[in-house]
Amino acid sequence: MKIRDVVIGANASMYYKLNFRKIKGVYYPRSEEEVVAAIQFAQSKGLTVTPKGGGSGLSGACTGGDDERLMISSLQMKEVLTVSKDQRYIDVQPGITPDKINEFLESMGMRFYIAPSSRDIATVGGILSTDGGGNDTWYNGTMRDSTLRVKMVLYDGRKLTLDANGVRCDDPELEAQLNKIGLSIDDVASSHGTLGFITELRLSIGPQVKESLIGGLAEFEECNALGRALNDMIERKSPVRYGEAITSAHDDVREDLNPPLLIVDFPADYESEMKNIMDYKHLDKQGLARMKDIRLKLPKRNPKVGIQVALFEGYGFHGDSLFHLQDRLDLINGLLIDHGMTPFAKYGHAPSKWYLGDNTATYGLILHSREIKPENQTGPEMLDTVLALVDLCEANGITPKPEHKWPYSDKIKKKRLEEIRGIIGKGFNPFLLSEECNNVLGSMV
Repeated sequence: MKIRDVVIGANASMYYKLNFRKIKGVYYPRSEEEVVAAIQFAQSKGLTVTPKGGGSGLSGACTGGDDERLMISSLQMKEVLTVSKDQRYIDVQPGITPDKINEFLESMGMRFYIAPSSRDIATVGGILSTDGGGNDTWYNGTMRDSTLRVKMVLYDGRKLTLDANGVRCDDPELEAQLNKIGLSIDDVASSHGTLGFITELRLSIGPQVKESLIGGLAEFEECNALGRALNDMIERKSPVRYGEAITSAHDDVREDLNPPLLIVDFPADYESEMKNIMDYKHLDKQGLARMKDIRLKLPKRNPKVGIQVALFEGYGFHGDSLFHLQDRLDLINGLLIDHGMTPFAKYGHAPSKWYLGDNTATYGLILHSREIKPENQTGPEMLDTVLALVDLCEANGITPKPEHKWPYSDKIKKKRLEEIRGIIGKGFNPFLLSEECNNVLGSMV
């Protein structure tokens, strides 16, 4: 085994026990031509292909499952290709990170406004593949909202370009087929590397905004009150620039936190309306920075006894589930306890935005979760808990894993991906859409 095989297998999800003997090649291309060559090699050997970015995803897609496969990393494809300040776009390779894009744009007074918490390591190709965002997604949208054009290479080496005008391809017949079914950037978003390898993105950029902002901290008696406040913000289209909720924290890491609470940053001229939504105390720059730091470090803290896991990273509360947030959380925590888990912390973007499998934009609270797992619990047992949580979410109006879209549980998205793959080929990450996907993931926990 080579160290590069270990590195290429690393990811942030709980699905990390890889069989490196199944990884038959690791490529770090620097250009589209080298991507094509790598894919041609995989095809000649009958291997599936798994695209890999920074490894910060939480769905397990970047592991490639348990197939004999070729891994293609975008980490050497990190160049800025073109930038237009007047037309407000930047063309980049897929392996660049949001932080690096913004370092490049700083001197121009421009900015790329998609900022997941992993923006220092997450690649833009990977962020589009999961349709990720950050705590400002409510205001700036998810990755698809800032992606103007995508170039991809398919399993058979053909090349696609997708933008608002449709699909262009070096094969006119394939181009006609894909335009007939309306293939778009929405399909690439949250496809988890199942369609092809992204080689270039055109991203929307805008001027750096300098405005007077007010930081605030609101504490609530219980989570239903928090949910009502968030719903009010959504209905009023409140211009919140940063919003993070903490609904619970274990005694081992609670310190002086008093959840449920909401940390917000909003324009000063919106203060009077914000006061109509909720009671909050002002935070100066240092106080806001401290609360942001506490929130970022919360999932990195460990319990005094036991091991913390990101068992089920995202719950999307919207509509009725926001009004009954406390009741829904009680159901979730009850299921976790029944399965031997100890709830550790729940926190997330609020208000926020995500898309359902039919590409409907949805607004609410994306709540991440951490648990303390019992000793000696097996991978399949942990995955059984995850699948039970999916069922619980779907029965109670909660979107399971909204930031990662889980195509293997989102029936609408899965059907659409299968339709597209029936036309372009199925050589990329086939395990994700197979009937054995859950068993494969269970063996990798």
